[in-house]
Amino acid sequence: MTENVTAVKQRTAGKARRRNLIILLAALAVFLNGAVNFFESRRNSAELIKLGTVLPEFSVKQADGSAISSASFKGKPVIYYFFANWCPCSHASIGYVEKAVADNAQSGMVLFGIGIQDSASEIEKFSKKHGMPSSVGVSGGNDVAALLGIRTTPTTLFVDANGVVKWIFIGKIEKYDAIQKGIDAIKNGTA
Repeated sequence: MTENVTAVKQRTAGKARRRNLIILLAALAVFLNGAVNFFESRRNSAELIKLGTVLPEFSVKQADGSAISSASFKGKPVIYYFFANWCPCSHASIGYVEKAVADNAQSGMVLFGIGIQDSASEIEKFSKKHGMPSSVGVSGGNDVAALLGIRTTPTTLFVDANGVVKWIFIGKIEKYDAIQKGIDAIKNGTA
């Protein structure tokens, strides 16, 4: 009888070791896939655009299929908001960006939303949900993000009326004060 109990324990222990090995191998595969994707994305994109740099011209497609370009906003301070519908921080932050634009409408400040890392339909859902203006790029944003070295959503660029990047905020905006320096920099032309 004790031999049967011992044999059952050994078989159970063997099954547990195999199950743990399978879990370990699956976790390792997920980790390696993430690491490869991370390094591949770094290899294919530029360094993050630097403060004081003139924003290169680019264009993206809007939901209606028309193209909109950064050149459309020459002479105006612009907040470029890079977002994704799947990103909870993008949803949490957009209200502060929209408030900044509304509070500074007299200065001509505009919002140019650029969806990245998401499908055009998901980007459009985000912009409709948050009542974003028509200047929202739903297609081509990933190329723009790679050009500017943007890898994270949300990323908010503050560009003055001369097209110069004055401030960059990466990540979730948790309070309006967090972006005040960027707002002031593009309104007043300071850094």
